Amino acid sequence: MTNTDQIPMTETKQKIVQGAIGCFVHYGARKTSMNDIAREAGVSRQTLYDLFGGKDDLIRASILQITDMSLADIERQLPGCSSLGEKIDLYFHETVIKSFELLQIAREPEDLISGHNKAGADAIKEAHARMKALITRVLTEHQGSPGTVKTEDLANYIVTVSMSFKYVKDREELEELLNVLKQSVIKLAG
Repeated sequence: MTNTDQIPMTETKQKIVQGAIGCFVHYGARKTSMNDIAREAGVSRQTLYDLFGGKDDLIRASILQITDMSLADIERQLPGCSSLGEKIDLYFHETVIKSFELLQIAREPEDLISGHNKAGADAIKEAHARMKALITRVLTEHQGSPGTVKTEDLANYIVTVSMSFKYVKDREELEELLNVLKQSVIKLAG
C-alpha cells in the first residue's frame, strides 16, 4: 500500500477520490473496477495508478475523505452550538445520518459498512479514532462534575453505538435511537 496521506490532495486526486466514492456507492467496492473510477474521474488509468497505486488505496482514501469532510463540517459549525445536546446533534447529523442516507442509495450497502476489505476496515478504524478524538474534546468542554464514566470511554461509547445504527430500518427509527443515545450521554456527562 502506498501512503496516500503524504501526497498533497491535489485537484486531480480530489476528482479521483470523488469518482471512486461515486463508483463504490453505485456499484459496490467489489464490483468497481479501476476503469470505472478512471472514467468517472475523467482521468487515464495510468494517472489513477500513478496517484493511488490500486483499489485498496482508493478505498482507504475514500473513507478518510468522507470522514475528513464530515469532521471539517462539524468543526465549522461547532462555534454556533451552545449546548452539549446541540453539539451531539450536529455530530450525529454529519456522521451517522449522512452515512445512513448514503447507505440508502448504495447498491451494496454491506460492502460500504464493512469497508470491503482489510484496507477499508483499517480506514474505518482510523476514521472512528478521529471521531472519538473530536467527541472527547467536545465532552471535555462540557464536563460538569466528574461523572462515573471517563470522557474517553464515553466518546468511544458514542461513536461505537451510533455507528451501529446504520443497520436500522428507516430514518424515523434512526432519529429515535440517536435521541435516546443523546439523552443518555448528556446524563452520563454530568
